[in-house]
Amino acid sequence: MQTIEVSDTIYQEIISRRKGRESISKILERELKPVKKCAAADELERLRRQPGSDISVVEKRLASKKLALNRI
Repeated sequence: MQTIEVSDTIYQEIISRRKGRESISKILERELKPVKKCAAADELERLRRQPGSDISVVEKRLASKKLALNRI
């Protein structure tokens, strides 16, 4: 494990995000991990893994919805 130096303000900010008796390393892991994908991307990924599903139809449908939203 490595040691880092931070200002008092940063330290207080990290501690303010603490849940219960959570360690500082766990706080940083939770706060810095990548954001979860949107529901549509999760659904596409799930469909790609399923054998026999025609993903191109779903992708076209989602793309047309996205284009329609962008035109508004």
